[in-house]
Formats: sequence, structure tokens, C-alpha cells
Amino acid sequence: MSADATLASAPAPSPIQHIFVLMLENRSFDHLFALSGIPGIVAATSANSNTYEGVTYAFEGGAPEQLPSDPGHEFADVVEQLCGAGAQFEKGKPYPPIDNSGFAANYATSQTEGPIPPQADIGYVMRAVDTRVQAPALYTLAAEFVLCDGWHASMPGPTWPNRFFLHGASSAGLDHSPTNGELLEWETFDGFTYPNHSIFDALGKDSWQLYQDQTGALSGRVPQVSSLKGIDFFDVDDLAHFESDLAQGYTARYTLIEPSYGDVIRETYENGTSQHPMDSIEAGDQLVARVYNAIRQSPLWDKSLFVIVYDEHGGLYDSVKPGSAPPPNDGAGASAKLNASGFAFDVYGVRVPAIVVSPWVAKGHVDHTVYDHSSILATIERLFGIAPLTARDGNAHDLLPLVTTTCRTDCPGRIGS
Repeated sequence: MSADATLASAPAPSPIQHIFVLMLENRSFDHLFALSGIPGIVAATSANSNTYEGVTYAFEGGAPEQLPSDPGHEFADVVEQLCGAGAQFEKGKPYPPIDNSGFAANYATSQTEGPIPPQADIGYVMRAVDTRVQAPALYTLAAEFVLCDGWHASMPGPTWPNRFFLHGASSAGLDHSPTNGELLEWETFDGFTYPNHSIFDALGKDSWQLYQDQTGALSGRVPQVSSLKGIDFFDVDDLAHFESDLAQGYTARYTLIEPSYGDVIRETYENGTSQHPMDSIEAGDQLVARVYNAIRQSPLWDKSLFVIVYDEHGGLYDSVKPGSAPPPNDGAGASAKLNASGFAFDVYGVRVPAIVVSPWVAKGHVDHTVYDHSSILATIERLFGIAPLTARDGNAHDLLPLVTTTCRTDCPGRIGS
């Protein structure tokens, strides 16, 4: 346990007994919600822009349903996106000054996710979707419950380290997408290990449940959480059982739901439900509705908090500068094997969408609090009297102040088609 982490305290008095989390993929806050029309949000406007080779790309609507190529989002890509064309991180030095000016330049030049796009496509990373039309379930929940416009990825980099932060308030030093060798080791042999264990270890075996949407491409049905030490593929249930499980004496205090990741072998990510930028927004929106409807119609509804969040921004523009973050201080940050960049994990990643759903939260509220994925762990820990895992969750804002004293009766009974 980090010396900076506080000891466990008594559980907080709360009507919430069950926390559900659905983590989707690779969308920034501005990309999904800047043009949603939801009042009170901090969001990009047409005054925000990036310039590349003399061409100015203003932030605007008209993002395609599926991007033709995948914007970069490895650690070095995000440095350039946040700090400007050509910016680089130097080991042992502070993160460069951030001005969010390099998204277009990085999309135009980075090959970390495949070939560079044609010039006509460069502006796609500066565009927003029409969430009201393209993702109506997300829009409905954002308008009916709490939309967080200060939620950031836990580190400025790709999916895997950010998802590890959700599970352990640390990535154990990982700053990059895993190599094939690392994946093989974690998925089939020892499992990914945290210095201070995971939230699943802290809760105990009978207190959590894992699901994955197992529709779509077979290759997309490998849950990321199964890479952790102590969790294997068979610990993750098919989401097809979710609704019936909730109706039958469900006891798990924490439930994590993963989408189908689509065709990961060909790296098109098509036919999944994760909302990866190269896949359909619609399928992921239907997954959101499916999970909400199951919780809403279950006996657990008035005891539940449901969080919809995205692992990282996927190279898509956001206008808010990430600030400094408390390093986990779990002894793993300096790992030469996993931390290729020498990053100190002292800066948040790009802002991502997050919606907090419960009959115990206010209708149509916009929350400007700064959160990251460790805020989910902080919520679980403070709600159930568990000690923090690292200094990151020990210092994170939790979601409990959003819980009111009144159980609403005006929540949508069902959303989606």
C-alpha cells in the first residue's frame, strides 16, 4: 500500500448498494457532446481549431459514422496532439506545455495505427457527431441524469493502460499498447499484476461480477479484464445472462461490463459494440440502452449507480487541457520493461465522456468536477469501506456527492427501440 494512501474508513451511509460500469472505446468528450445542445457544458466551438501545413481545421460537426482510418493514440501520439506538431516527451523532464494544438498534425502523419489518411480526411479528428441523432440512448441518459464534463482518461495514452487504471488505480507502469508477447503472457500464463492488487482482489471473489457483450465478431469477444492475475476468460459471463441474473437475488456490489471489440484481428474493429472510431456508433448506443433497460427494470434499480465512460479519446480532438494528476506512487512507475517513455503518470489524459445514472442523482445536471477512471475505484472504496489501492484513487474525487436524498420517480422506464 502506498504511504500516501489513507486507511479504510467505515462505509459511507448511502442508498447505493450496487455499482455498474460500462466502459466503451476511444471517443473524446467534445467529439460526442460538444454539439449536443445540452446546456451548461464546457465544450469546443467553431473558434477552436488546429493548423497543419498552413490549413486551419476548425472544430465543427459532420463527423462520419465510421472513420475511414484510426487516429493515433499511443503515448507519443498524445504528446503531439496535446502539445503541438513535433512535440516530444523527454525522459526525466516535465510533460511539455499543453495547448491541444496537434490533433490534426498527428492524424496527418502518425502511422502507429496504420497508414496515414488522405489529405481530405485530416479534418475528421476535429469533427463532432450529432449525438441526438447518432447516439440517442447516450443523449437521453446524459439529459436525464448527470453528464460529467471534467472526466479525463487516467493517462495520456492508449486503451490498455487506461483500462488498467480502472481496475487498479495504476497501470503498473505500462504506458503503451501491449506487445504480442505481453498479451500472450497476461492472457495465458501469469496474468497482469499490480503492486497493490486490483479492486477485484480488494472486494473479494463474491462481491464482483464481470460481463461482456458476446455479439459480433468472434475475435472481439476477448475481455480485457481477463488479462489480470486471478481473473480468466471463464470469469467473464455473457451479457445475454445479465437481465435474468439481475432478477434472481443479485448480490455483486461491483459489476463491470465490456463491449464486443469487433474485428481486432484485421484492426477494423467492425461489427463490435465498443464505439471504436472505425466502427458503428449505433451498435454501441444500442448496447448502452440494453444495459440501462436491464438495470432499470430490475429489482436493483433503486439501489444502483450506473456509470458509462470511455477508456480514452482515440486521437479525437478535445478542447480542455488535461491538468496534473497524483502519481499512483505504487513503486511501479519506473519499470523499464513497461514504462518505455519514462512517464511519471503525473498528467491526466484527454477528456472523455462520462454519464452517471441513478434514481438518486439529479435530472439534467452537468458536473464539472475533475474525475479520472480511479474515481470509480474511490467511489467503491469509500462506499464499502475499502482502503485505497494507490495514491491516485486515494486522492481522487468520488461520485458519492452526486447522490441525493430523494429517489426520483420520473426516470425513463425504457430507452431505445
